[in-house]
Amino acid sequence: MIVLDASITIAWLLNETGFSARELSEAILNEAVIVPAHWSMEVGNVLLTNLRRKRIAAHDVDAALSDLATLDIEVEPPIRSAQMSDLLRFAQDYGLTYYDAAYLSLARDRGATLATLDRQMQHAAVNAGVIIFPTTSSNN
Repeated sequence: MIVLDASITIAWLLNETGFSARELSEAILNEAVIVPAHWSMEVGNVLLTNLRRKRIAAHDVDAALSDLATLDIEVEPPIRSAQMSDLLRFAQDYGLTYYDAAYLSLARDRGATLATLDRQMQHAAVNAGVIIFPTTSSNN
């Protein structure tokens, strides 16, 4: 099982360099993929921001969203109010944003690999005993 974060999703969708897109594609096809509830909002916001700043064209966004729609991704339901304090402590313990802690917590709880290009999340994942993909990154 793989937890995809927004950083690696965007890099994969926009064919950015710095990691093996082919390896990620193979992993996505061969393993179950799960994301926290806020993942689609993060990915959509990054695409919108890049579109508004004219870093990508509208047809690139359409193509990216079409590619995304072909994937079988399980979306974890939003956390309940009672779980918010646990996630807050988890974020505090690992020095992450609340959003990023949701990815790491999900990977830890499901025994999944965390796919991220964010160095801070990679470091926190190692400290939490969570396997990361890719094993090295040149981003963040």
